[in-house]
Amino acid sequence: MEYLNVSTASATGNPRNKTALKPGRSLMDWIKLTNSSTNLSGNGNRLRDISLDELAQHKNKNDAWLAIRGMVYNVSSYFEFHPGGEEELMRGVGIDATDLFDQVHKWVNYESMLKKCLVGRLRTDSMLPPVKRPQSKLAVGKDLSMPPPFPSLSASSAGMVTTDWMQNLTTVTIVLYTRQKGLDARRISTSIDGNDFHTRIYSDDWLRCFDYQIRLAEDVHPFCKPTVSLTTGKVELVLHKKQIALHWQKLGDLEEVIQGFQPLGQAPPFFRRSVLTRKSRVNHNVFLCTLTFPTGQNFHVPVGWHVQLKLCLEDGTEVIRSYTPITSTLSSCETTDCPSISESPTALHFLIKIYANGPFTSALDRLSEGSSSIEVSNPIGNFVGSQLEGKNLVAIAAGTGITPLIRVAIDVLRNNRRVSLLFFNRTQDDIIWKEEFRELELKYPNKFKLWHVLSEPDDEWPGLRGRISKSVLATTILSEEYHDVGSNFACVCGPSDFTLETLRLLDSAGYTQETVHAFSG
Repeated sequence: MEYLNVSTASATGNPRNKTALKPGRSLMDWIKLTNSSTNLSGNGNRLRDISLDELAQHKNKNDAWLAIRGMVYNVSSYFEFHPGGEEELMRGVGIDATDLFDQVHKWVNYESMLKKCLVGRLRTDSMLPPVKRPQSKLAVGKDLSMPPPFPSLSASSAGMVTTDWMQNLTTVTIVLYTRQKGLDARRISTSIDGNDFHTRIYSDDWLRCFDYQIRLAEDVHPFCKPTVSLTTGKVELVLHKKQIALHWQKLGDLEEVIQGFQPLGQAPPFFRRSVLTRKSRVNHNVFLCTLTFPTGQNFHVPVGWHVQLKLCLEDGTEVIRSYTPITSTLSSCETTDCPSISESPTALHFLIKIYANGPFTSALDRLSEGSSSIEVSNPIGNFVGSQLEGKNLVAIAAGTGITPLIRVAIDVLRNNRRVSLLFFNRTQDDIIWKEEFRELELKYPNKFKLWHVLSEPDDEWPGLRGRISKSVLATTILSEEYHDVGSNFACVCGPSDFTLETLRLLDSAGYTQETVHAFSG
């Protein structure tokens, strides 16, 4: 699942100043405009690289470009729709506006809001250039009793990452000085595949990352446990030598890297090998698939985030689709860890609908358990779990749009808050995990409420009928018992038409941009 987050919550928790918008200039009107055939980028949808000098030339209201996290947008059409007013938007025109954006509403999914305004990428050579790290820095191993001096935190090096390494008889330790306070082990993923070692470190807000990839000079065991200093951001990655007492002459051959943290959307893709270890039928066209990873793969998928699955077809063509991993069962709400730390080996679970004419899912349908044809990317997303702190969850899903909401709902239940789920399907046979959700409702009678709505029910269906509408909402999530906008946070996922109509109805019911997150199906 890709993400369409309409939340604009302030990073400080304070509501932002808003100006009165003209009729026809609401959020819903902007979404309709971006879903039309109108070309808002002004470049004929041909993306290109933009330098800082070129960006600075587009600084007028009628020709307004700005950059956010390495992507350049033409916002000339957005002025009348901007809730903060034209003057506020003009502050970021012609420059890299990332810092200004983060000061006000860094949780907004600008990628979806401005997708039709995208001009291209801000050239990396105008920010942090990719360089080949000098091998001389990595050529001589050091004894662990002689730690390197901590690098100076000068202003000129802010945001940069410096590296070092050292060894003893049994281990090699790679040291990364990130200067990112607040890091924890969940923000560090590692991959050991033969002699290929890769690590990705996410910033404390998950919006930026640093990649480090090297072909090691000697063999190591496929195990790495990061240690992190919360106060300094120093990361130590300890690798265990296969040949004990062998003195390494060099660490290895480093891949081309960016010198510091970069926007997550600009980071190169990284895929892990996996094995399809389970494919069990959930209903007539949905399977629960488990992908298991070899030893040496350690990563964390945040709640509300997704991964990309890559599959090579028989003709050699590679196809990639996005899916949100789920918990393997609803019977326990003890954890939303993904992968689960209680599972060994490391595995991810997915609910995948098979489409007869879909190149990816039809190929997946032909795979048998034990196949090693699927690769899995590092996690991708922008859902911020802290948006739900102290909130009850209103979840509205259609079909397989339930998948990103499963871990979100479990997370809310674990924090002793209420979940109200409105689940739309075509027929009873299309309902995913019907009995499992029923068991969850029985387990949490005062915290979990579920309504099923069918658009093509049989005569014996006792539940709600129809499609997303004001009347359906009025008898469910907007009824007196459940309608408390001040205490609720809404999450929506389904086909684009379903999502747009749901957002419109929630807007009319008093939900704001600060209290809604929509996942794009």
